Amino acid sequence: MAHTKPTARKSTRGKAPRKQWAAKAAHESAPSPGGMKKPHRYRPGAVALREISRYQKFTELGIRKLSSQRLVREIAQDFKTDLRFQSAALDALQEASEAYRTDFF
Repeated sequence: MAHTKPTARKSTRGKAPRKQWAAKAAHESAPSPGGMKKPHRYRPGAVALREISRYQKFTELGIRKLSSQRLVREIAQDFKTDLRFQSAALDALQEASEAYRTDFF
């Protein structure tokens, strides 16, 4: 006679597994011995990494464009009148002043 593998069958005999739901629920709902729950704290460095990624996504400048242009034109008038600026030059000056301000503080 050929060898055959036994097939898996659901057991209907033996002990039934014990139900521990009621005891577990009573244990979880019981107040802790300390009384007050500790506030949630993030792991060290997690908040810093989140802030870094948020500020890297943040592309807006801190100083408004129009007020920055007004300041640049006012300073330039002390040296020469009727100067014209390319918009790219004003943007570059604003970026540089923002970078300086960020490093300064």
